[in-house]
Amino acid sequence: MNINPEIIGFIAGGLSSALFIPQIVKILKEKSAEEIALLTCIIGIISSGLWLWYGVMREHISMIITNSISIVATSVLIVLKIIYTEEKN
Repeated sequence: MNINPEIIGFIAGGLSSALFIPQIVKILKEKSAEEIALLTCIIGIISSGLWLWYGVMREHISMIITNSISIVATSVLIVLKIIYTEEKN
C-alpha cells in the first residue's frame, strides 16, 4: 500500500493542532485561564515556528499548514491568558 506522506502529515499535524481547541473552548466558557502556563505556550510557539520553518524549507505543505494553525491556536491561548489575568486583577 502506497500512502502519500503528506496525508499522514496532515492527519498527524491536524490532530496536534486540534489539541488546543478544547482548551480554548473551556477558557471561553469559564472565563478563566489560570491553568494555562504562559511558558508552555511560548515554548509551543517556538517549537511550531521551527517546524513551520522546516516545512517551508522542505516544501511540505502539511507541515506548513498544520504548524501555522498551531501557532495561531497557541497565540489565542496567550491572548486569552492575558485578558483573563488582567480581568482578575
